[in-house]
Amino acid sequence: MRRSVFYPPRALLLILLLGGLLLSAACQPRFEGRPTALPTRVPTQTPTPTITNTPPPVPTATPSPTPTLTSTPTPLPSATPTETPTPIPPRPAVLFPLKAGGANTVNWSYFYLSRKELRDDGSLLSLSATVAFQLLDRGIHSETVRVRDQDVTVYYLRVSHIFNQVPIETKLVLTGFFGRGVPISALPADGAAFVNLRSQNSDAVFEPWRIQSDWLLPFEQRQNLFQQMTLSDFEQLLADLPERVILLAHHPVIWRPDDWAQADLDMSRLSAQTARLNPFFDHDAFDILTGQSRMAEAWSAYLLQNQPIPTDIAQAGLSYSAEYLIIVIP
Repeated sequence: MRRSVFYPPRALLLILLLGGLLLSAACQPRFEGRPTALPTRVPTQTPTPTITNTPPPVPTATPSPTPTLTSTPTPLPSATPTETPTPIPPRPAVLFPLKAGGANTVNWSYFYLSRKELRDDGSLLSLSATVAFQLLDRGIHSETVRVRDQDVTVYYLRVSHIFNQVPIETKLVLTGFFGRGVPISALPADGAAFVNLRSQNSDAVFEPWRIQSDWLLPFEQRQNLFQQMTLSDFEQLLADLPERVILLAHHPVIWRPDDWAQADLDMSRLSAQTARLNPFFDHDAFDILTGQSRMAEAWSAYLLQNQPIPTDIAQAGLSYSAEYLIIVIP
């Protein structure tokens, strides 16, 4: 006889509940291969920050501005004479009593004919003269002229001579140098840079014919009778001259026709002769010497016949030249 097991009521109830749960779980259908109601989250990979070596910024070099050279074309020189302005104040010379040979009065209208040759028919063959001038200032002026297709810087003095009681300003040409606007300080030490000078005091006998005779001596004999002076030194001498001074210049006016070829040759190669002879000769468009100028003829008519200088020549600018100079002071 089997002995029955007796459970208390509370335990029995617990057993029944547990059995019901197990039965319910056994009868529940299985779901396989289907997605769950809530999607499964895929774990995300958190990137690990990597340290990147960043070099410090390199300062950029700012290029310095480079000046751009712009070539400016040099203007071509004009063919017209160009006078060089000079700040030389007026300072007219004052006349004082002077006699030539103890007889003829020397003043601003004085001249002496040192050479006068006539042909058999009485026409003039050649003429040279020493002419007295009044200095209008105490400096050397310059201008550029075109002579035979080349530039020549001409150096001259501002002077005045009285023609038949009419004073006319004149350019007294001293010398010249090939080139445009060449300053005196740039002249080389050759013949173009020198002037020939004879100076004396008024208490000595003044005889322009004797001075001319000395000039015609051979160079070796006359070099001690005339002073060769550079333009720079002569410019200083002018500035130091007293108020009372008389200046005279000697030069040929009319040449023998046989001497024209030599004069033309000298004008082509010697700048001093080019400057001094150019006012007395004319050339045609082909640079061929055609004869002496109207100005040379005007000087000749004045010196020989006391004819007035034509108005057009005086207005165009009267010139004379200095083969040598004479300076007389009290």
